[in-house]
Amino acid sequence: MSEKAPSGTSQEASVLVVDDSQTVRELIRDHLERHGYRILLAHDGAEALAIYRTEDVHVLITDLEMPRMDGLELCWSVRADDDQHRTFCILMTSDADIQRRIEAFDAGADEFLTKPIDLPMLRARVRAGERITRTHRAMAEMLCTDYLTGVLNRRHFMERLEQMHHRAGRQDEPLAIAMFDIDHFKAINDTHGHSNGDLALKLFAANARDHLPPGGILGRLGGEEFCMALPAADLERVIARVEEVRRSTAGLLAERPDGHSFSFTVSVGVCAAQGAESVADLLAKADESLYFAKRSGRNRTVVCGGDGVVIKARFYVM
Repeated sequence: MSEKAPSGTSQEASVLVVDDSQTVRELIRDHLERHGYRILLAHDGAEALAIYRTEDVHVLITDLEMPRMDGLELCWSVRADDDQHRTFCILMTSDADIQRRIEAFDAGADEFLTKPIDLPMLRARVRAGERITRTHRAMAEMLCTDYLTGVLNRRHFMERLEQMHHRAGRQDEPLAIAMFDIDHFKAINDTHGHSNGDLALKLFAANARDHLPPGGILGRLGGEEFCMALPAADLERVIARVEEVRRSTAGLLAERPDGHSFSFTVSVGVCAAQGAESVADLLAKADESLYFAKRSGRNRTVVCGGDGVVIKARFYVM
C-alpha cells in the first residue's frame, strides 16, 4: 500500500468487489487497497456468494448485470443470510432505468452508483458503509451477547440451537448438547462475595470458549448454567472435548482483589441424538444428565445415550 490509510478507515475492513470486467475489478481494488481496505474479488454473483459465506465482508460492491447470478439476486441472497445487516451493499450500473434502481433497493441494496465509477465518491460511500455496518455489528453484539461473560445470551443461543438442530436434521447428522453448572455456586457467592462469583462465571466462560470446537456454540442459559451445542459425528471426541472443559475448570484459579484466590469445579450433562427429537427433548435429556451428575457427587460428566462410549474416570453413562 503506497498511501497511509486515512483516519477513520480500518485496516481490517473487508470489501468484496464483484464485476464481470477484470478491468473494473482491478481498478476498484487498486484504489481501495491504497486506502487501507482488504479487497476480495469475484467475477460474478455466484462466485461472490461463495466468498461471502466464508469471509467476513463489511462492504459489498457489485455490478448489476452479470452472468450466472446478477447483482439483484446477489443482494437478495446476502440479505437472506444477513438478518443483522452486517454487510453494506453498493450496486453499480450504467443503466439509468429508475425501475431497475427501485428493484435494487427492494432486493436489499443500500447504495447505488452509476458507471463509469467516480472513485473518490466510491471510497466515500465505502467509508460510510463501513461506519454503518460497524454500528450494526456493535448493536447486534449487545443484543446477542451475555453482558457479563461475553458468550451468547439465552435468547440468541436458543435461536442458534434451533438453526443447528434444523440443519442437522436436514443433513441427517447427529447433534450433541452439553449443559454445565458451576458446583456450589451459592457457596462461592456467600464465601467470596457476588463480585467474585461473577469472576468465576467469566473465568469459566472464557475457558469453555477456548475449548469450543469449530461449528459449536456456547451460551449462558442463566445464573451459573451454560450450554454448548456441538456437531457429534464422533461422539467420543465430543465427550473428550467436554471432559477437557470439566478438567481444566478445576485447574482455574480465581484471583480476588485482596490477594486471596479460590478454585471451583463444574458438573456436566451431555445428550447426543440423531433423529426426530426436538430441541426441547434434547435439552430435557441433557438437563436430566446434569441433575444426575450433581446428585452423584458433582465435578463429573454424565452422558445420556451414546452407545459404545468407553467409560473412564468420572464418566457416567445413563
